[in-house]
Amino acid sequence: MTPLSLVTVLGVLLASTPEVVPEAPPQAPLDGRGKFSVVPFVLPAYQPETSFLLGGAGSLVYQPPEGSGRRESQVLLAAAASVRGQFTVLLQPDVYFLEDRLNLTATLSAARFPDRFYGMGANTQVADEEDFTPVFFELELSPKWRIAPRLYVGPTLRAQHVRITKRTEDGAVRNMTGAEGGDTLQLGLTALYDSRDNTLNPTTGFLGRLNLRRASGAWGSDYTFGLLRLDARRYVSLPWGQRHVLAFQGLVELRGGEPPFYDTGRLGGMELSRGYLEGRFRERQHLGAQVEYRAPLFWRLGGVAFASAATVARSLKDLDTGDIKPAGGVGLRFAPLSDVPVNIRLDVAYGSEPSFYLNIGEAF
Repeated sequence: MTPLSLVTVLGVLLASTPEVVPEAPPQAPLDGRGKFSVVPFVLPAYQPETSFLLGGAGSLVYQPPEGSGRRESQVLLAAAASVRGQFTVLLQPDVYFLEDRLNLTATLSAARFPDRFYGMGANTQVADEEDFTPVFFELELSPKWRIAPRLYVGPTLRAQHVRITKRTEDGAVRNMTGAEGGDTLQLGLTALYDSRDNTLNPTTGFLGRLNLRRASGAWGSDYTFGLLRLDARRYVSLPWGQRHVLAFQGLVELRGGEPPFYDTGRLGGMELSRGYLEGRFRERQHLGAQVEYRAPLFWRLGGVAFASAATVARSLKDLDTGDIKPAGGVGLRFAPLSDVPVNIRLDVAYGSEPSFYLNIGEAF
């Protein structure tokens, strides 16, 4: 998983693609084998980390025959740039083979991301802010086999090359692990369980992703460290009205060893801990949780209210309840198409400062 906000935006685009009505007419199904569509789109967006940005993409989508019970496959090519000089280019296939027994996901990306560094830990000061500019090249490959209903497991490879092209000469970045960038090669295991009723805007079900990866000098990495990442989400349909939903998310990121500072846990962003700049607090261990209430208002408009709590620490024994960062806010949702469960979202949140987010798709 890349930490870059722009890549995260494009990941939301990818998740939204299968259900979007194609602008180009799809090819006719051949002998019940499904159909292919090309879906182009443009995304204007805003978040505090990037200011205003514009992304464009095209996705090749395969839709299996209706009633087959199989899942859509797609290949996304996308790019985005912000007014702050940040940009990213992304190629991301998510393809099912062998009657959905094999799922292959991959990410190939390049990004230049002028960023801000405040130091490490949960008690850094705004006055310590300094600018730095990393350039990322990343490849992640994960073939997964279905071993039980809704459960996929397989190996993962993640290779990353980073160059720090600009930094403050007498700043804190120059003393951090990874101050010059470097090469990282991680090998590991990925497990995915998904029982949601809808991948774009679920009302019931559970989603769990587990990543176990390790980087080592023995296989060419400049850094040696391990990662355990668990992202669990639960969606509950409430009994007092249609599409009244309570959504929960818990995130655990644990690292051991010596990861580069740019590949540690980053508190904040447009998903978990809305109301904090992404990376405002960063460290090896990152734990967070959030809850969101979603309800229809009228016509194609909906409303949400959300709250979160998260923290970072160098080690688990350093975790302190006094360092937990609370945040909360409200938002509006607008569905451009009445028969497509994809919303444009506007969130207003407060954590360390008031923030607003304009994007497509739900936060989680």
